[in-house]
Amino acid sequence: MKKWIGLMAAVCLVFGMQMTAYAEEKIQDVTVTFSYDKEPESGDYVGSVRASAPAGAPYEVQYAEYVTDSETWVVGDRPLVRVELYAKDGYYFGYESKSHFKLSGCSAVYEDADRYDDNMGMTLEVYFKRIGGTLSAVNGAEWSGTLAVWEELEGAKAYDVRLLRNGNTVTTVETSNTYYDFAGDFNRSGDYTFRVRGIAEYNDRSGEWSQDSDEYYLDEEEIRYLLPAGHWEQQNGKWWYSYDNGGWPESAWKLIGGVWYYFDSDGYMTTGWQRIDGEWYYMDASGAMTTGWQFVNGRWYYMDWDGIMQTDWIEVGGKWYYLDPNGAMYADTITPDGHRVDASGARID
Repeated sequence: MKKWIGLMAAVCLVFGMQMTAYAEEKIQDVTVTFSYDKEPESGDYVGSVRASAPAGAPYEVQYAEYVTDSETWVVGDRPLVRVELYAKDGYYFGYESKSHFKLSGCSAVYEDADRYDDNMGMTLEVYFKRIGGTLSAVNGAEWSGTLAVWEELEGAKAYDVRLLRNGNTVTTVETSNTYYDFAGDFNRSGDYTFRVRGIAEYNDRSGEWSQDSDEYYLDEEEIRYLLPAGHWEQQNGKWWYSYDNGGWPESAWKLIGGVWYYFDSDGYMTTGWQRIDGEWYYMDASGAMTTGWQFVNGRWYYMDWDGIMQTDWIEVGGKWYYLDPNGAMYADTITPDGHRVDASGARID
């Protein structure tokens, strides 16, 4: 009996010594150093990252990798790195809290840690500094009718879009869409192109301009008929036409509701006599371009089907009429070339 009791005491003593030894093998602190071949920049492909433990550390780095679903980095991204650590024989990880980690390299900052496999394994997650700089260039700039379209750029909250005619800037607009209708901005014939750049969600900085789109040629007749959706607005007693996507026509003819209107350089609808590109036109009180006979300030004038005021002899309805250099019709008199016209202006000899 005494031998049995002595044997049990010996076993307990040995077991206690083993427990003490095991407790001393707890890993108190974890030190990890990070490195990469190149600091991540916007537009770069997601590459590799390295993590290492100090020489003689009671644990090893199994692997390190970026945690992302993207193929490339974007301005504003904050690279997340996951590291797998495993304790060497006779050791185990004792803590997960931030205070027990010493990180260096790549501006690494502790995010989270979890133990597994009876505390033999450790998953550590750290963040690198957020990616700054500018967005890469937008791709896929092309015309779809009067619509400028391009591919969505990750990290962009909006886009600058610049319209050019024969290589010269016409206008630059901002939109949150991946398209813009320039129908209201084509005001002269020529070859139109556009380029676009993203504006970063993270720091509001503009990125690189895309390559110019292919050329889109428009002549004067085609331009007249281009009109994006919009509505009339009045300001200071004057009318102007507001496009729903922003902007308004300036120094341009526009066909609205089947009626031609001309807008001056300030964007206001014109009325009365207007000299446009060397020709005279008459707009009535509603702004509509007139055609045919018009009685203005006690005199008759004739506008052809295109609204241009006529001069000299014209034939209307099988009769001839004479209009002076200012467009006013002769009536009940002799014309400069010796023909008589009656009170209606029709030639009678």
